[in-house]
Amino acid sequence: MKKILSLIIAAAMLFSMAVTFTGCDSKAKDKELTEIVISEFRGIAWASVYAADLLGYFEEEGLKPKYMIYKDGPIAFQGMHAGDSDFSLLSAEPIMTAYDKGMESYMLFTNTNNRSFGFAASKDITDISQLKGKTIFAGMPGSAPYSFVLSLLEAAGMSENDVSFMNTEYSAAITALGEKQLDAIYFDIYNKKKLLETVPDANILVDATDKQTHIDLYGSEFCQTTVATCTKAFADKNPEIVQKFVNANVKALKWISEHTSEELAELLIPMFEGMTKEELTYKYETLKSSFSSTGEIVPEGYKTVEDFCLSQGLISKEIGFENIIPTEFMNKALGK
Repeated sequence: MKKILSLIIAAAMLFSMAVTFTGCDSKAKDKELTEIVISEFRGIAWASVYAADLLGYFEEEGLKPKYMIYKDGPIAFQGMHAGDSDFSLLSAEPIMTAYDKGMESYMLFTNTNNRSFGFAASKDITDISQLKGKTIFAGMPGSAPYSFVLSLLEAAGMSENDVSFMNTEYSAAITALGEKQLDAIYFDIYNKKKLLETVPDANILVDATDKQTHIDLYGSEFCQTTVATCTKAFADKNPEIVQKFVNANVKALKWISEHTSEELAELLIPMFEGMTKEELTYKYETLKSSFSSTGEIVPEGYKTVEDFCLSQGLISKEIGFENIIPTEFMNKALGK
């Protein structure tokens, strides 16, 4: 009996030690993870980052992401340059505009290969030329949507001085159009269903997902602008962290390309509070054909954005692909 009791006590001690050491190993593992801060304004167009997190790819790379959510891309970008974050998710135009003014950043990878912007107006407005003296929503000054709307006004022979701008949330713009607080609005094309449900008689004046419209607007059907960025100073100081960040997103984009919109929505729904899986499925389905399977930014995709920025006066001179696209990170992630 004493022998049996001794064995039981010994087993209990071993179990206790195992739990203790396992706990220590777990804590050690947590300590090994490097926290990275990502500034963003949440949107399905940056799905690779959220997928990389939820699929455990960041953890595999030794990273632990923390998110700082802002009202718009330029504010998130400014937060990064102020030192509040390590990476930022936004469109390429504000990054290039800031680069032209001495705030140097790298564009690390893209999620999409073309633009998915839209512009809609109330039922009595059938052409952009009719917007003179009207009130419109175009996002925050300096943002990609704002530059997009200004380009539409310019093509119609107007400038930003010919209209009034209303500052509101992107999510509230459609409702404001329906309530006649606005005469026209910028909207992401993945919100087209919501737009037509809320404002059935709205006129969609521009849909950049239409191939010919995209070519007319940007000179190409290939435009890589939905990017992740970091400052040059951060990349120079922390190349290993940047490489791991790119690695995780490349893995996530591959996973996304191999799964359905429903499967992606099922994965990402924890990141989109208040949205149903069906809504998220629809949003991604509208962008699916635009999504990159690798994230690689190539000269043609970059040149389209640079030419647009030059034509709109957002930059004073060419920046150059090799100065703002650090291809070594992507090449290594892709095994080139």
